[in-house]
Amino acid sequence: MRQDHGYERSDADAGGSYKAGLAILAAMVLTALALVPMYRLLAKRESQAQPPPAGAVKTEMSEPVQSFPKLVSSEPLALAEFRASEESLLTSYGWVEKDKGLARIPIEHAMRIVAAQGLPKFEAQPGAAAPTAAAAPAGAKK
Repeated sequence: MRQDHGYERSDADAGGSYKAGLAILAAMVLTALALVPMYRLLAKRESQAQPPPAGAVKTEMSEPVQSFPKLVSSEPLALAEFRASEESLLTSYGWVEKDKGLARIPIEHAMRIVAAQGLPKFEAQPGAAAPTAAAAPAGAKK
């Protein structure tokens, strides 16, 4: 009479487990040995099919173009340089767009011109709605 204990009383066959593991390992090694040369062959074909890279011809030696922002070593000095360049723009004459005849004049001179002649009058664009009393700012007097 056979008794059922609810679990298997005999051990698994160790030899079969080892053979299965070795078979899986051998299949992995053979696959890798077959795929590596195939990938190299395909990479060689792909590189031969590509056109040669374009070469840049330099006629003279020049400084390399800086493609990243300049690091600020001294923030007060950088701010002083920036403010000096702004001050120079505000107090000097120069061309903004020379081909269009657009020039820059010192701000004091521009304020004297506006004080003497008044602000220029601009005509409304065609199709633009004229401002109405309802569109006036809240603090404006009617």
